[in-house]
Amino acid sequence: MRRIVLSLLMFAALPLAAAEITRQSVLEAMNSYRADRGLPALRFDARLQKAADDRMRDMEEQEYWAHESPDGRSPFTWVRAEGYDFQYAGENLASGFETTEVLVASWMESPGHRDNIMSPLYSDCSIAIIDGSTRGRAIGKSIVVMFGRSHGAEVQQTAKK
Repeated sequence: MRRIVLSLLMFAALPLAAAEITRQSVLEAMNSYRADRGLPALRFDARLQKAADDRMRDMEEQEYWAHESPDGRSPFTWVRAEGYDFQYAGENLASGFETTEVLVASWMESPGHRDNIMSPLYSDCSIAIIDGSTRGRAIGKSIVVMFGRSHGAEVQQTAKK
């Protein structure tokens, strides 16, 4: 009987709805944190999406995982190439994650990643996801998030909670 109760308690401790990492689930999780602070939701931008996809492809083809490519290009090289004339831009990277909750919670524990998610300067984003790693076989997913605000877009002032 004790084993059954212990097994049930262990099962109850597991997250019931651990979300698979998808573009939509990551966007919703980031926007949930933003909403808690009174910040406007990030929205997908097609130009940034193409930039994030091309960025991920470049990292796969050259087998690196870094904010700067081996030949010195910044992540914003891909943003500019897609015609996204940004006023502000940022990037979050993560690798080896299996659920959206753990991924975004980990970013929120990292000051630089949290700053990107919570920045009132960003209004747009894109999310590229692959299974495994850009440097070979690995468990989990690798994720690139590009953040931006185009020139001419107004920064909304919000009250912090």
